[in-house]
Formats: sequence, structure tokens, C-alpha cells
Amino acid sequence: MTIQRYILKNYLRPLLFSTGAITFVFVMDFIIQFIELFLEKGVALHVVLQMFALSLAHMFALIIPMAVLPATLMTFGNLASENEITAMKACGVSVYRIIAPALLLASVLALGLVFFNNRVLPNSNHRLLNLMIDVNRKKPTVELRAGRLISDLPGYTIYFREKDDRTGRISEAQIFKHNPRGLPTSIVAEKGRLVYDRARHMLRVELDDGEIHELPEGQDRSAYRITKFHTYTLHIKDVNRSLQHTRREYRGDREMSAGMMRRKIKEIRSDRAFARIRMIRAATERMRSTFALLSPHERRRRLGVVGSASERSARERRGARRADAMRVGRRVGYVATRAPVRARSEFITGEEIRTQIERRASLAKQIDRYLVEIHKKYSIPFACIVFILIGVPLALRTGQGMAMAIGLSMVVFVVYYVSLIGGEKLADRALLSPWLSMWAPNVLFGLIGVWLIRITAREQRIMEFQWRTVLRFLPRRHAPSNSR
Repeated sequence: MTIQRYILKNYLRPLLFSTGAITFVFVMDFIIQFIELFLEKGVALHVVLQMFALSLAHMFALIIPMAVLPATLMTFGNLASENEITAMKACGVSVYRIIAPALLLASVLALGLVFFNNRVLPNSNHRLLNLMIDVNRKKPTVELRAGRLISDLPGYTIYFREKDDRTGRISEAQIFKHNPRGLPTSIVAEKGRLVYDRARHMLRVELDDGEIHELPEGQDRSAYRITKFHTYTLHIKDVNRSLQHTRREYRGDREMSAGMMRRKIKEIRSDRAFARIRMIRAATERMRSTFALLSPHERRRRLGVVGSASERSARERRGARRADAMRVGRRVGYVATRAPVRARSEFITGEEIRTQIERRASLAKQIDRYLVEIHKKYSIPFACIVFILIGVPLALRTGQGMAMAIGLSMVVFVVYYVSLIGGEKLADRALLSPWLSMWAPNVLFGLIGVWLIRITAREQRIMEFQWRTVLRFLPRRHAPSNSR
């Protein structure tokens, strides 16, 4: 137990270091991605910090598995380079006992991440998405600066040459009021004053000694009008600088726990079954209507088709009477008017069946998307164990420090996450089952890790192990006998 505690003690520091380093990279990406949005929208500092805190949730869902691999390579690489692994083996400690503490810690991290992904992450993603929707709906902060065109105001563009920030006084103001039809109305003034009404979210522009130039009809130049004023007040409404919080109840797949998505899948499967029932019912009714024409009585009733000569002559007489009736303006239905009705009915039935088929296909894609998210909540935490299986034998064989750990980690990360993302895309397109798409990288890397641990425990070289494995399947040559 002393050796296991020693290994755990040496493992925790690199784990914290790698977690902090990867978190810093994610945070810098977050700042670069959102800093322009914050500057344009004028979001308050506490809202920015709230968005940052909520973003850390989905970051940690990826950071923790990513931090395990470099921590494993650094820890066991240092132990191997300082010959501590050799001393442990000399004391009778096998490679499996050396790996056991790291596997135990990785299992605890994996279980914690499963709980985190199902309890904390969905609510955090839901709140973050609601907050981002509110930020996107927020009006841009109105920066009333002198010497520039201000187009952030709804329906207006303002320009003024000078502005007193203390009193709000402006000079040489030009205001363009945009009209749906025709040219914008132009308002010019020698001086004025800007007043922002916070209670009503309205900007009041008080102008002095100016003119209003407008062309109401747009194309008629004779309607051009100039109005001079001594004082004129313009009210620009809906200038809201505050963030309005809304409540959104709908949740996407990444805002649900595994249990919520399973219930959603159950509902979708019920809708799929109902769509199948509607499709079968429409096809059955059409088949019954078609096969009913095999009955002579039904043919006579619906199509006027008869079999005997007397019936045909009677039909001809009825047809002649109907033709005479139509010539005098009577409205009588006959066979020629029923054929388009039958064709239209068959077309409607075919369209309904085709609609239900497309609906079932769409619902099947929704089920696959939810299943992918369910398996992802468990496969990514399980990567902590897989990275231990990969990292320990690589570290024991290389025995290098931080540089080698970072290089190997980058290679494994790229291959693993490309496989994960590729599998997710294939599952969304129904080209691969959801469970296989999410678990295939773990299975592949896990088998490679078990194989590396096995040859490391036996102290074999990789190429030597491969050559011996190949020789087992080759036919053996028997030595020639000396018997005559």
C-alpha cells in the first residue's frame, strides 16, 4: 500500500498541472471567441462572469479526460527516468500493481464525470444557452460619439460634430430618419442636446435652429418640402441598454440528462409507431377500395361497368339520357367525371403514405441523435481509463519528461477526438449505430493499451512480440529423417 500511495501522491501534482494548463487554453479560446460580442453588446461585467462560469461546465467535461493522459505520461515517465520503476520491479512489484493506483483514480474520475454529465452539465448548458439568447437579443450599447455616423439607433442615423459629455450639448447635428418608402428625411440643426430617458428607454434629441428636408412621395420631386424650426424635439424609442432575461422551457439534446433523453426517445418511438399505423391504414383503405371493384355490383355502382349485352344496352340508354340532360343544363354525374376523382383520391393516398414514410425517417434520425448524446455522456468519461491504459506503457518505455508527454498527448488527442467526431457524424447520417460510433474509439484504444501493458509486463519489444505472434501462424518445417 505504501507504493500505491507514493504513486498516487506523485500523480496528483501532474494531474492538477495538466488540468490547469488545458483549462487556460480553453479559457483563452473563450475570451477570444466572445470578447467582440461583449464589446458590441455592452454586456455588464457580472453577466460576462456568469457566462464564463457556465461555460466552464462543458469545458470540464472534456478537460478532465484530456488532463489524464499528459499527467500519466509525466508521472510514470519521471518514475521510469529516475529508475524508480526498476527499483519497484526489483522488489517484486509487477507492472499491473504499478498501474492499479492510476486505474483506481481514473475510475473515480470517470464515475464523477458520469454524475456531472447527467446532473450538472445539462442544467448549466440550459442556463448558458438562455443567457446567450438574451445577450443576442440585447440592443447594442449606443455610443454617442462626436464626429462619426451613429447607426445603432432603430430607424435613425445621427451625426454631430461636437458633444459635451457633461451636459449632452451637441453642435452641427444631422439626423436621417429612414422611411420605408422614398428617401430618408433629413434634419439639420446648428445645435442641440441629447437626453436619455432610462425609465422609458428613450433618447430625446432637442434641436435648435434647424431645417427638415423631406420628399414624401419619393419619386415626385415637386413634393420636396423644407420646414424651418426654432426648436424641435425628436423622440427615439426602444433604446434599451439593459439585458432582458427571458425564460425558455425547451431543452435541446445537450441540455438533457440521459434519463430525460430516454423518456424523449420513448415519446418519439410512440410517434413513429403511430405514423406506421396511419400509413398502414391509408394503404389498407386504398386496397379495399380497389379490390372491391372485383364485385360486379360494386363496379356497376361506382364505375357503371356491366357484363351482359342487356346491361350494356341499358347503360348506353342511360348514358344517352344523361347526355341529353347535360345539354339542357341539368347537373348529372357520370363515369367521365368520376375518373379524375378516383385519380385524385389515389394521389392523396400516395402522398399521405409518402409523408408518413418521411416522418418515420425523420423521427429515426432524432432517436439516433439522442442515442449519440446518451452514449457520449458515458464514453467520454470512460476515456479516463483508456488513457491510463495507453499512457502508462508508453511512459514506461520512453521514460521521457514533459516534452515527450505533451507530444504524445497531442497525437493521441487528435486521433481519439477525430474518431469520436467522425463517428458522431456517421451516426447522425444513419451510417453507423450510435453505440458503436461513440464506443469504437474507446474499444480500439483500450485494446491497444491492454496489448501494450501485456508486452511491457513481459519486458518484450514491440517488434519482437509482433514477429513471434506472426510465427505462430506460419507452418513449421519438419527436419528430414535419416532413415533409409
